Amino acid sequence: MKLFSRLLAYLVVACVVTVVGLSSATQSVMAAQTTNPCKGLGIQSVSLTPVMPTAFSSLAHSQVGANCLAWQEFIDLNWQADAKKPGFADPNVPSSAFGEPDNVNPTVWESYLEATDVFRSAMLKSDLIGRNSIKSTAQTTWLRPRPPLKALSRLSKLGDTSIQLSSVTQADGGWLTAQTGDLVFYEVKLNQDEYEFITTNVFNGNDLTTFAGQAACASQPGMKGRGGFNLPAGNNAGNYDSDCQGNNVTYGQDIGSIEVKASWVVLPADGSLNYRYKISQAEINDPFGNKTNATVGLSGLHIIHKLPGAPQFIWATFEQIDNSPDDNNGHPGPPVLPHNTNQKQQNTVFSFFDTECTTSTDPVYKCIPNTQPGPPCPANGPEPAGCTPYSAPMQVTRMTPVQNDANKVTEYAWSLMPNNSVFNYYRLIDVQWPNAPSPVAPGTTTNNMPAGDITPNPITRFVANTTMETFVQNKQSCMSCHQVAPIAQAQQQSNALRGGVPTRKVKLSLNPKAVNSLPASDYSFIFAAETIK
Repeated sequence: MKLFSRLLAYLVVACVVTVVGLSSATQSVMAAQTTNPCKGLGIQSVSLTPVMPTAFSSLAHSQVGANCLAWQEFIDLNWQADAKKPGFADPNVPSSAFGEPDNVNPTVWESYLEATDVFRSAMLKSDLIGRNSIKSTAQTTWLRPRPPLKALSRLSKLGDTSIQLSSVTQADGGWLTAQTGDLVFYEVKLNQDEYEFITTNVFNGNDLTTFAGQAACASQPGMKGRGGFNLPAGNNAGNYDSDCQGNNVTYGQDIGSIEVKASWVVLPADGSLNYRYKISQAEINDPFGNKTNATVGLSGLHIIHKLPGAPQFIWATFEQIDNSPDDNNGHPGPPVLPHNTNQKQQNTVFSFFDTECTTSTDPVYKCIPNTQPGPPCPANGPEPAGCTPYSAPMQVTRMTPVQNDANKVTEYAWSLMPNNSVFNYYRLIDVQWPNAPSPVAPGTTTNNMPAGDITPNPITRFVANTTMETFVQNKQSCMSCHQVAPIAQAQQQSNALRGGVPTRKVKLSLNPKAVNSLPASDYSFIFAAETIK
């Protein structure tokens, strides 16, 4: 509890004026006075309404346009979900309740299905069963009630997957520990469109949660350049989705495939920080199998959305503002945040950085920011040389400062928020988007997947979330890895010990220039990471 006791002390003694909550009328005036950077871009302007963008028009092909689209996605996905219709916003929840503190009801994205659940409770249907029957079963399965408690056990967004790309390790299933000594846990969620694509494309009884099903889909020649392993983008703006064979199909809500990756940090049991976090009640299953219940706060969010105008997806990432300082070339300092009078005083105690760190208080990482942990120490017994305790707090800094164009859109989005909304404490970090959208033809492999002139180019700026790409922030961006994402291969998987506990491992050694490339999985690592049979 070191972090939180210091934080409470800071809040008591700091000589900073706390802003009193503003009335809704005052909030409307603020929004009117804040310049809307999203006008005239051929894209829906950011608004406090649960509306998901369904196209990325050519007029919107700019960094600001992508930022505006990302913020509207964030608002829609974080609206309280309809309890009877997973994946849909509750139409009875007013904008004045957006981000209401202490609200543990699931948001739209939280009502999506966890990737692990999708792949480990697969619907195996015979090809003799009609497609309508398969689709009806998928829709019925999607509507099943979600569990009351969030189940958290992932230690990274990739689970137990290790990726080696051009001799640079991008992610290895490591972990992140907050200054409290608590592990950060992760979720990977799929929306209904992607879920139905996975479970209704069936070959000889194998859907796309299986090795055989994925291989069969990827081998389809398609029709007129459509089909193959091509996730849905939505039947909008001149786009037509298809199944693996190339037949016209509508999936789910018809809004395109969405994958959401979230990081959660354990919050104090007294609720003292709930006002600045989107919270949830969770059952945590730690690496040694111990289960505890806790209040957790959202610390990072990836939104990956395929839609017309963005066949290479829109890659947006958000963070809670207290995560970490900017690195500033080795001189860490608080980030420069957009103006927001709704925020209570700036918190200078970070979740993942100790401003008073010394090598004596941090004997494991020696206060060196963004240091990757070694093999984890076992729960009991002698500790092997070089092992790293899960409980050792980590020092994290942001290597690439948030750009001004992102801050401008964040400032406008914040101006729309209710004065007490927890989302006043979340900001857009960056967005990658295809400046030259390129369709993916059937049969495309990992060595010829188009990058679509992904922007910003990693040569000029890396896009990274400090809670999900902590140790590789200045090495690669989203598309650098995802461009070579393959379908699952049984030979990539093995069993191993992690901290003395048996675990499944998936190792991907990927080279975009390899001659012997693999069938591509449309930029998604979920298939390689989650497939088990």
